[in-house]
Amino acid sequence: MTTSLQINAAIVTGANGFIGRWLLLELTAHGVEVCALIRNPRVRLAELRAWVNARGGDGEKLHASAFDLSHPDLGLDDEGRAWLARADAVYHLAARFDFGMPLEATRRDNVEASVRLVKMLASSKRLRRLVHLSGYRTEGQEARDLDVHDAAALASFYRVHGPYEGSKIEAHYRVAEAAAAFDVPLTRISPASVIGDSRSGETTQLIGLAETVQRLHARKLPALPGNRASWLPVISVDTLAALLARVPGDSESLGGHVVVLDEHTPSLRDLMGLAAQHLDVPAPRFSVPVGILRWLPMALTGVHPEALTFVSSDRYDARPVAELAARVGVELPEIETSLKRWIDFLVAHNFRPGASVVKAEAA
Repeated sequence: MTTSLQINAAIVTGANGFIGRWLLLELTAHGVEVCALIRNPRVRLAELRAWVNARGGDGEKLHASAFDLSHPDLGLDDEGRAWLARADAVYHLAARFDFGMPLEATRRDNVEASVRLVKMLASSKRLRRLVHLSGYRTEGQEARDLDVHDAAALASFYRVHGPYEGSKIEAHYRVAEAAAAFDVPLTRISPASVIGDSRSGETTQLIGLAETVQRLHARKLPALPGNRASWLPVISVDTLAALLARVPGDSESLGGHVVVLDEHTPSLRDLMGLAAQHLDVPAPRFSVPVGILRWLPMALTGVHPEALTFVSSDRYDARPVAELAARVGVELPEIETSLKRWIDFLVAHNFRPGASVVKAEAA
Protein backbone atom coordinates (compact mmCIF):
# COMPACT_ATOMS: atom_id res chain seq x y z
CA MET A 1 0.00 0.00 0.00
CA THR A 2 1.39 3.41 -0.95
CA THR A 3 1.66 6.38 1.37
CA SER A 4 -0.29 9.62 0.92
CA LEU A 5 2.62 10.69 -1.30
CA GLN A 6 1.94 7.67 -3.57
CA ILE A 7 5.43 6.25 -3.06
CA ASN A 8 6.79 3.69 -0.62
CA ALA A 9 10.56 3.90 -1.00
CA ALA A 10 12.77 6.79 -2.03
CA ILE A 11 16.43 7.66 -2.41
CA VAL A 12 17.81 11.11 -1.66
CA THR A 13 21.34 12.02 -2.76
CA GLY A 14 22.86 15.00 -0.97
CA ALA A 15 20.61 14.18 1.97
CA ASN A 16 22.91 15.81 4.52
CA GLY A 17 22.62 19.19 2.81
CA PHE A 18 20.20 22.03 3.44
CA ILE A 19 17.43 21.00 1.04
CA GLY A 20 18.10 17.30 1.57
CA ARG A 21 17.39 17.43 5.30
CA TRP A 22 14.00 19.05 4.85
CA LEU A 23 13.14 16.53 2.15
CA LEU A 24 14.03 13.67 4.52
CA LEU A 25 11.77 15.28 7.10
CA GLU A 26 8.87 15.62 4.65
CA LEU A 27 9.16 12.10 3.23
CA THR A 28 9.54 10.25 6.54
CA ALA A 29 6.74 12.27 8.13
CA HIS A 30 4.48 10.80 5.43
CA GLY A 31 5.63 7.23 6.02
CA VAL A 32 8.07 6.86 3.13
CA GLU A 33 11.10 4.60 3.66
CA VAL A 34 14.11 6.68 2.63
CA CYS A 35 17.71 5.81 1.90
CA ALA A 36 20.04 8.79 2.26
CA LEU A 37 22.98 8.36 -0.10
CA ILE A 38 25.79 10.20 1.69
CA ARG A 39 29.44 10.02 2.59
CA ASN A 40 30.26 8.22 5.85
CA PRO A 41 26.73 6.83 6.39
CA ARG A 42 27.66 4.95 9.58
CA VAL A 43 28.80 8.20 11.18
CA ARG A 44 26.02 10.46 9.95
CA LEU A 45 22.89 8.30 10.08
CA ALA A 46 22.36 8.65 13.85
CA GLU A 47 22.66 12.44 13.66
CA LEU A 48 20.28 12.64 10.68
CA ARG A 49 17.72 10.46 12.44
CA ALA A 50 17.90 12.64 15.55
CA TRP A 51 17.52 15.79 13.43
CA VAL A 52 14.48 14.37 11.62
CA ASN A 53 12.84 13.11 14.83
CA ALA A 54 13.28 16.47 16.55
CA ARG A 55 11.24 18.16 13.81
CA GLY A 56 8.35 15.74 13.56
CA GLY A 57 9.66 13.21 11.05
CA ASP A 58 10.17 9.50 11.58
CA GLY A 59 13.83 8.64 11.94
CA GLU A 60 13.04 4.91 11.94
CA LYS A 61 12.03 5.27 8.29
CA LEU A 62 15.48 6.64 7.47
CA HIS A 63 18.37 4.51 6.26
CA ALA A 64 21.73 5.43 4.75
CA SER A 65 24.25 4.05 2.30
CA ALA A 66 27.56 5.17 0.84
CA PHE A 67 27.71 7.64 -2.05
CA ASP A 68 30.52 9.59 -3.67
CA LEU A 69 30.03 11.88 -6.66
CA SER A 70 33.70 11.66 -7.60
CA HIS A 71 33.79 7.86 -7.82
CA PRO A 72 33.33 6.12 -11.20
CA ASP A 73 30.42 4.02 -9.86
CA LEU A 74 29.26 6.77 -7.46
CA GLY A 75 30.75 4.84 -4.54
CA LEU A 76 27.69 2.60 -4.23
CA ASP A 77 27.92 -0.64 -2.28
CA ASP A 78 25.59 -3.63 -2.59
CA GLU A 79 23.03 -2.02 -0.28
CA GLY A 80 23.01 1.17 -2.32
CA ARG A 81 22.51 -0.76 -5.57
CA ALA A 82 19.66 -2.69 -3.98
CA TRP A 83 17.99 0.60 -3.08
CA LEU A 84 18.33 1.80 -6.67
CA ALA A 85 16.37 -1.28 -7.72
CA ARG A 86 13.58 -0.91 -5.13
CA ALA A 87 13.05 2.86 -5.04
CA ASP A 88 9.84 4.36 -6.44
CA ALA A 89 11.46 7.79 -6.49
CA VAL A 90 15.04 9.03 -6.67
CA TYR A 91 15.84 12.62 -5.76
CA HIS A 92 19.18 13.77 -7.07
CA LEU A 93 20.15 16.79 -4.95
CA ALA A 94 23.86 16.12 -4.56
CA ALA A 95 26.25 18.62 -6.12
CA ARG A 96 29.47 20.47 -5.40
CA PHE A 97 28.18 23.82 -4.16
CA ASP A 98 30.62 26.64 -3.66
CA PHE A 99 32.29 29.38 -5.63
CA GLY A 100 35.83 29.29 -6.97
CA MET A 101 35.92 25.52 -7.41
CA PRO A 102 38.20 23.74 -9.93
CA LEU A 103 36.40 23.33 -13.24
CA GLU A 104 37.36 19.71 -13.95
CA ALA A 105 36.30 18.41 -10.53
CA THR A 106 33.09 20.44 -10.60
CA ARG A 107 32.07 19.08 -14.00
CA ARG A 108 32.92 15.55 -12.87
CA ASP A 109 30.70 15.79 -9.79
CA ASN A 110 27.84 17.95 -11.10
CA VAL A 111 27.56 16.86 -14.74
CA GLU A 112 29.19 13.49 -15.29
CA ALA A 113 27.97 11.96 -12.02
CA SER A 114 24.40 13.08 -12.74
CA VAL A 115 24.42 11.45 -16.17
CA ARG A 116 25.96 8.32 -14.65
CA LEU A 117 23.09 8.10 -12.15
CA VAL A 118 20.54 8.31 -14.97
CA LYS A 119 22.22 5.40 -16.74
CA MET A 120 22.23 3.34 -13.53
CA LEU A 121 18.48 3.84 -13.19
CA ALA A 122 17.77 2.65 -16.73
CA SER A 123 17.31 -0.95 -15.55
CA SER A 124 14.92 -0.10 -12.70
CA LYS A 125 11.47 -1.66 -13.06
CA ARG A 126 9.96 0.20 -10.09
CA LEU A 127 11.09 3.77 -10.64
CA ARG A 128 8.21 6.21 -10.99
CA ARG A 129 10.32 9.35 -11.12
CA LEU A 130 13.84 10.68 -11.05
CA VAL A 131 13.66 14.21 -9.68
CA HIS A 132 16.74 16.17 -10.66
CA LEU A 133 17.49 19.43 -8.87
CA SER A 134 18.73 22.18 -11.17
CA GLY A 135 18.65 25.92 -10.42
CA TYR A 136 16.39 28.78 -11.43
CA ARG A 137 19.08 30.35 -13.62
CA THR A 138 18.41 27.52 -16.07
CA GLU A 139 15.61 29.84 -17.23
CA GLY A 140 17.87 32.88 -17.59
CA GLN A 141 18.13 34.10 -21.16
CA GLU A 142 21.78 33.07 -21.58
CA ALA A 143 21.09 29.56 -20.29
CA ARG A 144 18.06 29.13 -22.57
CA ASP A 145 20.17 30.16 -25.56
CA LEU A 146 23.07 27.84 -24.67
CA ASP A 147 23.83 24.86 -26.90
CA VAL A 148 25.79 22.44 -24.69
CA HIS A 149 26.95 20.61 -27.81
CA ASP A 150 28.75 23.72 -29.06
CA ALA A 151 32.13 23.34 -27.34
CA ALA A 152 33.14 26.96 -27.88
CA ALA A 153 29.83 28.32 -26.59
CA LEU A 154 29.94 26.02 -23.57
CA ALA A 155 33.52 27.03 -22.72
CA SER A 156 32.55 30.69 -22.99
CA PHE A 157 29.56 30.14 -20.70
CA TYR A 158 31.82 28.54 -18.08
CA ARG A 159 34.26 31.47 -18.29
CA VAL A 160 31.52 34.02 -17.72
CA HIS A 161 29.42 32.18 -15.13
CA GLY A 162 32.01 30.09 -13.32
CA PRO A 163 32.24 26.35 -12.63
CA TYR A 164 29.28 26.06 -10.25
CA GLU A 165 26.58 27.76 -12.31
CA GLY A 166 28.07 26.50 -15.57
CA SER A 167 28.04 22.90 -14.39
CA LYS A 168 24.46 23.09 -13.07
CA ILE A 169 23.25 24.51 -16.38
CA GLU A 170 25.12 21.89 -18.38
CA ALA A 171 23.83 19.08 -16.14
CA HIS A 172 20.28 20.39 -16.59
CA TYR A 173 20.50 19.64 -20.31
CA ARG A 174 22.69 16.54 -20.19
CA VAL A 175 20.41 14.80 -17.67
CA ALA A 176 17.35 15.45 -19.85
CA GLU A 177 19.12 13.99 -22.88
CA ALA A 178 20.27 10.92 -20.94
CA ALA A 179 16.81 10.32 -19.46
CA ALA A 180 15.27 10.43 -22.93
CA ALA A 181 17.91 8.08 -24.32
CA PHE A 182 17.55 5.52 -21.52
CA ASP A 183 13.79 5.89 -20.97
CA VAL A 184 14.11 7.11 -17.38
CA PRO A 185 11.03 9.01 -16.08
CA LEU A 186 12.34 12.47 -15.21
CA THR A 187 11.17 15.75 -13.74
CA ARG A 188 13.60 18.64 -13.39
CA ILE A 189 13.01 21.07 -10.52
CA SER A 190 14.86 24.39 -10.45
CA PRO A 191 14.54 26.16 -7.09
CA ALA A 192 15.12 29.85 -6.59
CA SER A 193 17.35 31.07 -3.76
CA VAL A 194 16.29 28.89 -0.82
CA ILE A 195 15.62 30.58 2.51
CA GLY A 196 14.76 29.06 5.89
CA ASP A 197 11.70 27.20 7.06
CA SER A 198 8.59 29.36 6.65
CA ARG A 199 7.37 28.52 10.15
CA SER A 200 10.55 28.74 12.23
CA GLY A 201 13.02 30.46 9.90
CA GLU A 202 15.46 27.60 10.52
CA THR A 203 18.23 27.11 7.99
CA THR A 204 21.55 25.27 7.85
CA GLN A 205 23.01 27.37 5.05
CA LEU A 206 24.84 30.69 4.95
CA ILE A 207 26.10 30.81 1.35
CA GLY A 208 24.33 33.26 -0.95
CA LEU A 209 21.64 35.71 0.09
CA ALA A 210 22.23 35.03 3.79
CA GLU A 211 25.76 36.43 3.42
CA THR A 212 24.29 39.66 2.07
CA VAL A 213 21.93 39.86 5.05
CA GLN A 214 24.90 39.27 7.35
CA ARG A 215 26.79 42.21 5.82
CA LEU A 216 23.66 44.35 6.11
CA HIS A 217 23.29 43.44 9.77
CA ALA A 218 26.95 44.34 10.37
CA ARG A 219 26.36 47.72 8.61
CA LYS A 220 28.89 46.75 5.94
CA LEU A 221 26.58 46.90 2.92
CA PRO A 222 26.68 50.46 1.58
CA ALA A 223 25.64 49.42 -1.93
CA LEU A 224 23.89 46.58 -3.73
CA PRO A 225 25.01 44.82 -6.91
CA GLY A 226 22.90 45.32 -9.99
CA ASN A 227 20.21 47.94 -10.54
CA ARG A 228 16.66 48.76 -9.51
CA ALA A 229 15.29 45.89 -11.60
CA SER A 230 17.61 43.24 -10.13
CA TRP A 231 15.70 40.29 -8.68
CA LEU A 232 16.69 37.24 -6.66
CA PRO A 233 13.51 35.20 -6.27
CA VAL A 234 13.30 33.05 -3.14
CA ILE A 235 11.42 30.01 -1.85
CA SER A 236 11.22 28.65 1.70
CA VAL A 237 12.93 25.29 2.22
CA ASP A 238 9.87 23.55 3.69
CA THR A 239 7.72 24.63 0.74
CA LEU A 240 10.32 23.33 -1.69
CA ALA A 241 10.54 20.02 0.20
CA ALA A 242 6.75 19.63 0.21
CA LEU A 243 6.63 20.13 -3.56
CA LEU A 244 9.57 17.80 -4.21
CA ALA A 245 7.99 15.05 -2.12
CA ARG A 246 4.81 15.16 -4.19
CA VAL A 247 6.32 15.30 -7.68
CA PRO A 248 6.53 11.49 -8.17
CA GLY A 249 2.76 11.24 -7.69
CA ASP A 250 2.02 14.07 -10.12
CA SER A 251 1.57 12.66 -13.62
CA GLU A 252 1.41 16.08 -15.29
CA SER A 253 4.98 16.97 -14.29
CA LEU A 254 6.45 13.85 -15.90
CA GLY A 255 9.06 14.94 -18.44
CA GLY A 256 8.65 18.54 -17.37
CA HIS A 257 10.68 21.31 -15.79
CA VAL A 258 9.37 23.53 -13.01
CA VAL A 259 11.07 26.63 -11.61
CA VAL A 260 10.08 26.77 -7.93
CA LEU A 261 9.96 30.37 -6.81
CA ASP A 262 7.67 32.81 -5.08
CA GLU A 263 6.66 35.40 -7.66
CA HIS A 264 5.89 37.85 -4.85
CA THR A 265 9.56 38.08 -3.85
CA PRO A 266 10.45 41.81 -3.76
CA SER A 267 13.16 43.18 -6.02
CA LEU A 268 16.63 42.88 -4.52
CA ARG A 269 16.58 46.55 -3.52
CA ASP A 270 13.15 46.24 -1.86
CA LEU A 271 14.10 42.95 -0.22
CA MET A 272 17.16 44.53 1.38
CA GLY A 273 15.03 47.50 2.35
CA LEU A 274 12.62 45.14 4.11
CA ALA A 275 15.53 43.40 5.82
CA ALA A 276 17.10 46.71 6.89
CA GLN A 277 13.84 47.91 8.40
CA HIS A 278 13.39 44.60 10.23
CA LEU A 279 16.96 44.73 11.54
CA ASP A 280 16.76 48.45 12.31
CA VAL A 281 19.88 49.25 10.29
CA PRO A 282 20.45 51.66 7.37
CA ALA A 283 19.39 50.30 4.00
CA PRO A 284 21.89 50.41 1.13
CA ARG A 285 21.52 53.69 -0.73
CA PHE A 286 23.27 52.86 -3.99
CA SER A 287 23.48 50.15 -6.63
CA VAL A 288 26.67 49.27 -8.50
CA PRO A 289 26.42 47.59 -11.91
CA VAL A 290 27.54 43.97 -11.88
CA GLY A 291 29.99 44.65 -14.73
CA ILE A 292 31.89 47.09 -12.52
CA LEU A 293 31.83 44.88 -9.42
CA ARG A 294 33.43 42.01 -11.36
CA TRP A 295 36.54 44.11 -11.83
CA LEU A 296 36.83 45.13 -8.17
CA PRO A 297 38.73 43.05 -5.59
CA MET A 298 36.61 40.63 -3.58
CA ALA A 299 38.17 42.06 -0.41
CA LEU A 300 36.49 45.36 -1.28
CA THR A 301 33.11 44.10 -2.50
CA GLY A 302 32.69 41.18 -0.09
CA VAL A 303 31.08 39.21 -2.94
CA HIS A 304 32.65 36.39 -4.91
CA PRO A 305 32.62 37.20 -8.65
CA GLU A 306 30.75 33.95 -9.40
CA ALA A 307 27.92 35.00 -7.09
CA LEU A 308 27.39 38.13 -9.17
CA THR A 309 26.14 36.06 -12.11
CA PHE A 310 22.98 35.36 -10.10
CA VAL A 311 22.17 39.08 -9.93
CA SER A 312 19.94 39.73 -12.91
CA SER A 313 16.81 41.53 -14.01
CA ASP A 314 15.49 38.32 -15.62
CA ARG A 315 11.96 37.29 -14.70
CA TYR A 316 10.64 33.74 -14.68
CA ASP A 317 7.30 32.17 -15.49
CA ALA A 318 5.54 31.43 -12.18
CA ARG A 319 2.59 29.62 -13.73
CA PRO A 320 4.14 26.11 -13.71
CA VAL A 321 4.90 26.17 -9.98
CA ALA A 322 1.50 27.67 -9.18
CA GLU A 323 -0.18 24.92 -11.18
CA LEU A 324 1.97 22.21 -9.57
CA ALA A 325 1.24 23.54 -6.07
CA ALA A 326 -2.50 23.60 -6.80
CA ARG A 327 -2.48 20.05 -8.17
CA VAL A 328 -0.61 18.56 -5.19
CA GLY A 329 -2.23 20.68 -2.49
CA VAL A 330 0.74 22.77 -1.32
CA GLU A 331 0.10 26.38 -0.36
CA LEU A 332 2.92 28.90 -0.75
CA PRO A 333 3.34 30.85 2.53
CA GLU A 334 3.31 34.64 2.69
CA ILE A 335 6.79 35.62 1.58
CA GLU A 336 7.50 38.68 3.75
CA THR A 337 6.68 36.76 6.92
CA SER A 338 8.93 33.89 5.81
CA LEU A 339 11.77 36.30 5.07
CA LYS A 340 11.48 37.96 8.49
CA ARG A 341 11.47 34.62 10.32
CA TRP A 342 14.53 33.53 8.35
CA ILE A 343 16.35 36.78 9.21
CA ASP A 344 15.44 36.39 12.87
CA PHE A 345 16.83 32.86 12.90
CA LEU A 346 20.09 33.99 11.28
CA VAL A 347 20.54 36.78 13.83
CA ALA A 348 19.61 34.57 16.77
CA HIS A 349 22.27 32.06 15.69
CA ASN A 350 24.89 34.72 14.99
CA PHE A 351 24.88 33.85 11.29
CA ARG A 352 26.26 30.38 12.01
CA PRO A 353 23.08 28.37 11.37
CA GLY A 354 24.82 25.26 10.14
CA ALA A 355 27.99 25.18 12.20
CA SER A 356 27.57 21.44 12.69
CA VAL A 357 26.38 20.78 9.15
CA VAL A 358 28.59 20.80 6.09
CA LYS A 359 27.51 23.38 3.54
CA ALA A 360 27.85 21.24 0.42
CA GLU A 361 24.79 19.40 -0.88
CA ALA A 362 27.17 16.65 -1.94
CA ALA A 363 27.76 15.64 1.67
